[in-house]
Amino acid sequence: MDYKRVLILHFTNGMSSREISETTGDGKTTVNEFLKRFRECEELSYPLPEEVTNEFIESYLYKKAGNVVNSDLYRDFDPEEVHRALAKKGETLKRLWKKYNAAGTVDGRKPLSYRQYCRRYAAWIDSTKVTFHIQRFPGVNTELDYAGKTLRLRDRRDPDLTTPVTIFVAALSFSDYFYIEGLTCCDISNWIRVNNNAVSYFGGITQTVTPDNCKVAVIENKDWINPSLNKGFQAWAEHNGTVIMPAKVRKPRWKPNVEGHVKIITMHILVEMEEMTFYSIDELNAELWKRMEQENRENFQGLSYSRRDLFESEEKDALLPLPDTQYEYLERKSVKVGPDFSFTFDKVHYSMPRKYLKKTLEIRAGAKKIYVYNENGDLVRTHERSYTPKSWVVIPSDMPKEYSDYGYWNKPYFLAKAEGIGPDTKILIERVIEKFQYPVQSFHSCFGILRYAEKYGKLALEECCHDAILRGKCNYTYIANTISMYAKPVAEQPVDRMSSTLKPIAKDTIVTGIYKDDDSKYSLESLLKRQEEGDLQ
Repeated sequence: MDYKRVLILHFTNGMSSREISETTGDGKTTVNEFLKRFRECEELSYPLPEEVTNEFIESYLYKKAGNVVNSDLYRDFDPEEVHRALAKKGETLKRLWKKYNAAGTVDGRKPLSYRQYCRRYAAWIDSTKVTFHIQRFPGVNTELDYAGKTLRLRDRRDPDLTTPVTIFVAALSFSDYFYIEGLTCCDISNWIRVNNNAVSYFGGITQTVTPDNCKVAVIENKDWINPSLNKGFQAWAEHNGTVIMPAKVRKPRWKPNVEGHVKIITMHILVEMEEMTFYSIDELNAELWKRMEQENRENFQGLSYSRRDLFESEEKDALLPLPDTQYEYLERKSVKVGPDFSFTFDKVHYSMPRKYLKKTLEIRAGAKKIYVYNENGDLVRTHERSYTPKSWVVIPSDMPKEYSDYGYWNKPYFLAKAEGIGPDTKILIERVIEKFQYPVQSFHSCFGILRYAEKYGKLALEECCHDAILRGKCNYTYIANTISMYAKPVAEQPVDRMSSTLKPIAKDTIVTGIYKDDDSKYSLESLLKRQEEGDLQ
């Protein structure tokens, strides 16, 4: 196992054991056991130092069991004193641990590792229910949230009809510089869009992003250590080179800046705008951004500089650069490649090579491209997206030169089936196949047409195909819309006795009076029944 890669996928990308297993090819149980050992190991913590190798990790985590470590061998510290020290500007846990560790072994007791030092301090914080100041640094974190108060859009035609507008807020943790935007739909595509707008407004992105636990960002966050992130938002973070670190559930102090901005925006902006009338989201956002700029340029209370001043002087240059192109939200869907060498997405067929027949693939559809991924998450094909229903997007090399060597779905198979029904059915199937550039593209239509022989009977399908040829409408849609006019469903007809119980027609019987122009429809079974009863003239 590539232990370092597994750790990156788990801690940085937030992938579950199952997703890691599918990506790396390692067993899910093996991945779970490794992550369990890593969490329980006191000597190792993530992120790992650069010098740590996979061999070093394995030697620590899979060494033979020895004596249980006695906690009395390690020197304790005063967490309350550490808490008071952290209140000082510039002080960090890492620096305090270095001072503690520098004392070395005292009275035979060794110092704790940095990982255990942090764990014990965090446990003390939880047990005493005290809060602590989270030190913020330029370009490190952005906090995201929705404002609790909403605005309304009015309808010009119906004054009583209104549409709620939710306010998105993004705030830089260090400078308090913030961005806001109203949106009428809070789905994942709009969440990605407003986040793209936010980082464009800032001119860069921070190393980490802390969202609230809304479903468009975080699917599940039970223990905070291993949250399940929305795949679309995770992909957005990877595209922009940042890491998503959700806040604890119902812990607003983990994102205090954006919570403070929600309060400021509500009191200073939304309350005033609530009395204003807006008929479009663009009009509302224009007013929002105007007031946002005023708030960002206003000096902090009691200070001689503003959020924008602090951002321009200390944080702007610390932001990570944005990629050349914005992240595009991709609609995801699982599809299966059918016998016609294609999969269907949004009523359009897209071709695939023979080796993917009957394989399940993942589709990520953008506005202009269709990206196809295999079961291992590897990109295997890109198609130009079509918005024409029932159209085909074909790469010629995907289409096999011969079809007879693949199963029973081939041109001779469908022609033979059609010939068994009648000559008109065979002619119609031939014309359906001729309409497509590649015969394989017609197989679904051929299958659908011939299947009606089982439901309505061969005679009904043959007559329907005869009329379709005369009208020049040799296609599946015409057959599907008219076949019911030619016969009742098989389920409503008497049991088929043609091949067993009915006697053959006598040689001297002359059948007359059956004409194409006759409006009445006769099945062969009804004629044979009349012949049997002596009523046929």
